[in-house]
Amino acid sequence: MRVVVIGGTGHIGTYLVPSLMKAGHDTVVISRGSRQAYRDDPAWQDVEMVICDREAAEHDGRFGTEVAALRPDEVVDLTCFTPQQARQLVDALDGQHVVQTGSVWSYGPSTLVPTTEDAPKHPYGQYGINKLAIEQYLTQEQDRVRASVVHPGHISGPGWMPIGPAGNLDPTVIDSLRADGSCLLPDRGGETIHHVHAEDVAVLHQACLEQPDAAAGQSFNSVCTQAFTLRGYAEVVARHFGHEPRLEFVPWDVFTGRVHSEHAQTTLDHIGRAPLYSMDKARTVLGFLPQHDVSETVLESIDAWVAANRN
Repeated sequence: MRVVVIGGTGHIGTYLVPSLMKAGHDTVVISRGSRQAYRDDPAWQDVEMVICDREAAEHDGRFGTEVAALRPDEVVDLTCFTPQQARQLVDALDGQHVVQTGSVWSYGPSTLVPTTEDAPKHPYGQYGINKLAIEQYLTQEQDRVRASVVHPGHISGPGWMPIGPAGNLDPTVIDSLRADGSCLLPDRGGETIHHVHAEDVAVLHQACLEQPDAAAGQSFNSVCTQAFTLRGYAEVVARHFGHEPRLEFVPWDVFTGRVHSEHAQTTLDHIGRAPLYSMDKARTVLGFLPQHDVSETVLESIDAWVAANRN
């Protein structure tokens, strides 16, 4: 099977592309050529690399035809963020299977948890609104290709900072937990955030590719089987670094006054959707189960970040 992976050197592609090669698939990666994968793997030596600036090619109306010219049997689109991008790609294809990376943010706030793929969706923010529009277009509005959508949670792995115990990317949160186990949290720290290891996201994409009859027309959540509360996450990280947790809980308005406004907004963006998602559908339809638990996922990512930035 010939697979074209769009944006194949990022978080997901780092794991997906070598796995496809090892499974015997003829694999082509389209990227801007500006970055290397987060992990070395000998399989990359045999990958066909195509340098293409997607934004520029889309502006000229040629991106879809450039993908089609590579003669794919299946296409994995890891970098589609607007319905217009999806349409330009699909209009140039004919009968292939497209696996597109969505986002759990396409749900908006959860009503029932764990949230399943058939839950009503009411996203807010342009990112989530666009991801839902792409999903609806691919699975309901077009018939040129077969399509599947994978909705990752907070993608984590060695090489980048994960969403931290305060629900944001503030590195001083990790610094404080490493130093003495202290952490400032909003309210009672009971809000959830749902991580997923990048490797598990990659394997689920591959499961869709290799089971197209089961996956076509379907969307799948991609998260760890459990989610952290902010409080529980902070406790795990503190103990990982040898400290008893020293957590301080403050009302939301106090929290926003004590952290940078950018970090406070990021926290609200993450906890405001009450993220806690079900993995039952991927197990039932594709036989897929995540291999990385949530503690392993975040601690591996944090340890790698500390090694690269603090040691």
